[in-house]
This record gives sequence, C-alpha cells and structure tokens, in this order.
Amino acid sequence: MKYRALNREEIESIKNTLSYYLSREDIENFKFQHLYLLYDRDRYNVIYATEDVLKNLHLFNSIYGAGLIFGNFKRDKNKVKFTLSLEGMDLISKDIVKNYAVVNRKGETLFLYGRDIFLSSVLELKGGGRLAIFNVDREFLGIGNYGGGKIIKNVIDKGWYLREGG
Repeated sequence: MKYRALNREEIESIKNTLSYYLSREDIENFKFQHLYLLYDRDRYNVIYATEDVLKNLHLFNSIYGAGLIFGNFKRDKNKVKFTLSLEGMDLISKDIVKNYAVVNRKGETLFLYGRDIFLSSVLELKGGGRLAIFNVDREFLGIGNYGGGKIIKNVIDKGWYLREGG
C-alpha cells in the first residue's frame, strides 16, 4: 500500500461529513494535518496518526498502516464521498453536537450486543440518518441509522471487536 497527503477535494469531503456532527468551530479546530491517505487499487483509507508517526512515514516505501482508520473514500463517478469509521467517530465523539442519540442502560447493553435500539430506550435524539450513539454517561458506543419509525438500526458498535474482530 502507498500513502500520501490529502488533497483539497478530499479535505473538503471530510469537512462536509464532519459538519453533519460537529460545530463549524470544531471543524476549523480539527487537526487535518494528522490525516493521510493510505491507498491500494480501489481502497482509500484515511488514517489519523500522531505527529511522531507522520514524521517517520518517509522511512518506508510501502506500508500496511500506521495509526487509526479515521474513515474511507468511495469514488462514485466523478464524486468523492467520505465515510467516518467507528474509530473516526470515536475520535470526534467528545465534540458531537448534531445527529446523535443517548440511550438508557438496557438500550446500551442490547446495542453493544449488535441489536437495534427501540425508541423506548432512547433518552435523547437529535437529528436523523447516520447517528452517533452514546450511553447515559456520554460514552461513545457506536453508529446507528435512524430514518424515522420506532427503531435505530445498528450500523456498527464497539461490541463488534469482541464478536467479530477477535
């Protein structure tokens, strides 16, 4: 795999996605210099890494990865669309002010076991579509999808690491 710095179009796509969750001020304060693109053929992962890691990337001709997968790009015709990963969402979770849900303890347990959330377990719901899911202590649990109705669909949760990730 190869790596490179993000171009202007890619940074704008990331900013557009972040605007779905963060305030304008938090987007402007985000450290985009900590991101780089790791790519191979049709895979385009955006990686978040510390300054020390980024300083040493030039020592390698080809790498598998160094840092956290912040998200990825999908190219659809001439457009570039960025999607946050579970770790990317966790990284920004302290600053999320839009498109989130807070669930009670029962909802938290079920969600972490991969289940969907019934609205009866939701204590606070702000927005719709792809949501950050938090417990009552505002700890990030995962990503859900709400399109109206009586449930929030589980997209991915932190329990996935134990169930599937090893």
